[in-house]
Amino acid sequence: MNKTIITQIIPTVQGEGPTAGTPVLLIRTGNCNLDCSFCDTKWSNNVKSKEIKKFSNRNKKLPFIVDENTIDDFINYLNDNFLNKFRIDTTLITGGEPLMNKEFVGSLIYNKETNLKNITRIEIETNGVLLNDPKDYLLFFHWDKQIQLNISPKLDPMYYRSEKIKNVDDIISLFDKNRIDSFERILKDTPTTIDWKFVYSKSAEADIDSFITQVRNVNNVYIMPLTPDYTKYKSEMKFLEDFRKSTYDALEYCMKKGYVLSPRMHVWVFNNFSHRNEYIDVMKGKE
Repeated sequence: MNKTIITQIIPTVQGEGPTAGTPVLLIRTGNCNLDCSFCDTKWSNNVKSKEIKKFSNRNKKLPFIVDENTIDDFINYLNDNFLNKFRIDTTLITGGEPLMNKEFVGSLIYNKETNLKNITRIEIETNGVLLNDPKDYLLFFHWDKQIQLNISPKLDPMYYRSEKIKNVDDIISLFDKNRIDSFERILKDTPTTIDWKFVYSKSAEADIDSFITQVRNVNNVYIMPLTPDYTKYKSEMKFLEDFRKSTYDALEYCMKKGYVLSPRMHVWVFNNFSHRNEYIDVMKGKE
């Protein structure tokens, strides 16, 4: 298992997609294979492992590194400090891009020595690019837990760190190959479900249509409004006003196409406009 950087652990609720509002234990991994302009967790995407200490009984201050020598202690830490205190049956693994750390994700789903207490569902937020291996299904081959992949494709070639991705057709080709190499066997041979989430703006509408039309078996579609860049606002009310307008645009698209609107409730509830602490635990002091 490679070194996995953990930047955030929060008992909270899922903010988007089919299980929005469900209590979850959110585990955020550091770093991402893409560089999206609208990302609202950029602070977690460029973390250097050389500057971070390993997780241990003496070091539990985020961010920290979990590896094969500390994964059991880490799971026990989650059980003792979170899962024993809250009625939570779902773990949400997000990032960054958590599938940059496939062995870590697999260890949370199933571990020979320790297991997440009371967890019956694991959701994984991913951009889907790294689901590209015929052996991916082995990560999710656990019949005691419901695994849910929430795939949110990014359709702007500027976000990709690859010279091979020059336009949206290249992205569509990449995902259609991933479908053949990975997605189809995951769905066929494991109890995993796949939901698709797209960040909507009027300028992205044609690309979303092309992707859904050309990549086979893109079902369970959820449309999310584009979140404005909060760093460019001096007024929180102006930010929320623009976010509401963005939500109206997404709603209109859903009505036209028959997709499900996912309004990103965590932005409304937890957006801390005046002061964003990168490694904040929003439950601190509320227990």
